[in-house]
Amino acid sequence: MLSKILSTGQKVNYRRKGNQCRAARDWAGAVNAYTKHLAENNADQQIWVQLGHAWKEQGQLEEAANAYQTAVNLDIDDADANIHLADILRRLDRGGEALAAYERVNAVAPNAEAIRNIRLLRQDSKATSALELGEGTVFFAIQDLFGYLKAHVTMSGIQRVQAGIALHAIQDAAVDVRFILGNAVESTLPPGEFWMVDNAQVLRIIKYASGKQVDHDTLRALVMTCEDAAERVLPLQGSTIILLGAFWGLGNSVGDFIRSKRNGVRIGAYVYDIIPVTHPEFCDEALVTDFSMAICELCAVADFILTISDASRQALGEFITKNGGRQIPMMTVPLAHHLTRTADDEVEWPEQLRRVKGKRYVAYVSTIEGRKNHLYVVNVWRRLMAEGIDVPDLVFVGRHGWKIGALTDVLNATHNLDGRLHIAHNLSDGELNAVYENCEFSVFTSFVEGWGLPVGESLYHGRPCIASDTSSIPEVGGALVDYVDPFNITQGIDIFRRMITDKAYRDGRTKMIQDNFAPRTWHDVGADFMEKVKIYQNIEITPFKSNLAEGSSLSFKVIAGSTVDTGRYFHLPKRILIDSSFLYAPEDHGIWLRGPKPSFSIPTDMAPGSSVLVYLQLSTAPGSADCTLTLFDAVASEEMKSIRMWDVSHGQVIRLMAKVDDEGTIQLKMDVKGSYPRYENDRRDFVVGLRAVGYAKPENLAARQELYEAMSLVDLAS
Repeated sequence: MLSKILSTGQKVNYRRKGNQCRAARDWAGAVNAYTKHLAENNADQQIWVQLGHAWKEQGQLEEAANAYQTAVNLDIDDADANIHLADILRRLDRGGEALAAYERVNAVAPNAEAIRNIRLLRQDSKATSALELGEGTVFFAIQDLFGYLKAHVTMSGIQRVQAGIALHAIQDAAVDVRFILGNAVESTLPPGEFWMVDNAQVLRIIKYASGKQVDHDTLRALVMTCEDAAERVLPLQGSTIILLGAFWGLGNSVGDFIRSKRNGVRIGAYVYDIIPVTHPEFCDEALVTDFSMAICELCAVADFILTISDASRQALGEFITKNGGRQIPMMTVPLAHHLTRTADDEVEWPEQLRRVKGKRYVAYVSTIEGRKNHLYVVNVWRRLMAEGIDVPDLVFVGRHGWKIGALTDVLNATHNLDGRLHIAHNLSDGELNAVYENCEFSVFTSFVEGWGLPVGESLYHGRPCIASDTSSIPEVGGALVDYVDPFNITQGIDIFRRMITDKAYRDGRTKMIQDNFAPRTWHDVGADFMEKVKIYQNIEITPFKSNLAEGSSLSFKVIAGSTVDTGRYFHLPKRILIDSSFLYAPEDHGIWLRGPKPSFSIPTDMAPGSSVLVYLQLSTAPGSADCTLTLFDAVASEEMKSIRMWDVSHGQVIRLMAKVDDEGTIQLKMDVKGSYPRYENDRRDFVVGLRAVGYAKPENLAARQELYEAMSLVDLAS
């Protein structure tokens, strides 16, 4: 091995030798070489870090902590050394020291992971329990809003909606409104608990994000400061949790609220559209997969649903009926017609559109993606230009999305319509006001929508609009909008030609808007929303009854882009059957479980106290083959036999006896001993995962055979 010292008579470069051992994963050799190097070069801070790594890889956590501590003592502002020290100290249950290290990390390089750990450790160090809030409290889940604001400088459609409703709700003294964040990636909050953020700080964030000029570093700092000050909360029976934004991901998944549902908390949601299941051709394949499962999961647990349009409510009702689901109380809360700021703010013209200032132009404000049908407008302009008509310039405002290859090809071939097309993105609300107020008219030729906010924004600014006559869009514009068939350019070109060339007609449409348009404000939306929430606060809570049937194999594999059988998934929503606070997102192998000591439970249809055989198929992380896995039956408080991770690393099926608890669930705990690697570009902490699980009574030989075959055989017969 590299750890053997060659007798050459030359002075050995132990630093180089330690690096060679590290590259060969000879951790004992690395420790030996680095220790000898540091005996003569005690101030080599980087090698103290490497020595800590080598000790950690051998499972010697105390020695690793000592090495990392020395590295920190040599350079207290080294974020890398501090983060490694903090992680080790936390694993050693030395919370106070770990907290200090995470705080040093966050002081040098502020980041969400450090803040999450600081938050957890501060709670741990105070030994505080979660604040319990029940009857009458309305919790809005806004994890996705905070995540979005940390990644983007401006809010898009769903984020604007959340902001508008939140502004009203916070200022409504008659309603006890709270805002919660779901379990973060590194969080170990018990199921059913959340982080509750301060209402005043949420209000400050929304107002800043809606301002004329937004500095992203400042916005991120506001969000992270708010997260840092959050406190633990446990919603109790009689309270209501409303998923205000994206219920299909971004830390706001339906599965995060299953324990609350079982605790008697009423679950509601604001649904924007179900386009990924009704019009999957316009969406990313991975989104279609995730959303298809998420909408089924929501329908399994929701006690009531509010929608942003009648079109969305009708589409969701038809989807539920088609899949044999229960009827869910639903009402419509239409959105507002304008942005979160007022329209009369004085702002400078957007620098991105300096070439357009003072010119005639038509505005299309929307994410640039295939569903929005920008190509329709481009082709209309090409036709009109070919007729010799003096068309105004086109301004597209929005980020690039998916399925725009055909649009991009045309724009490249025509050199952006010979310079008449201009694209801008990340404009502030104030800059968007300027774009609307100075356009001749706006366009919105989307194929399908849940609402159609740009149509309302155009009317709010007093500008005529040409829009599609499909889905919810006519609900927004009524008789004040000129409508086209988004599939028929021949029909639409006449409407565009008239709006462009007939100034008297255009002025007439403008006057009609000025005389007749009654804008729906965010105050109206917020008041309407809260009134309908109050109506549903007294309805009976529908129990979540989905159980795993005896002899059924529950596979956790999810392949992005795969087709979901919604008819089947509607009645067996596998992602929310497993109850655990240790789950990462499903992948093509299954679900990774967080940390070396995860636990989970599976609901069954067995009588309390029943003895069953549990079948497990596991995933093991690379580099964990030498670790030892011990399984525990949490109901019987019995330790099972320990096995090497290598023995289950190829998908072998594990069988064990377990007891069913008083609620009919199987509860299992795992404990992995030994060192396993963490990955530089993946901050998750995982060593074992679930591929599939099932159970059967010992005497049910047919069910046992079915389970074994389902988990171990590749089926080519069907």
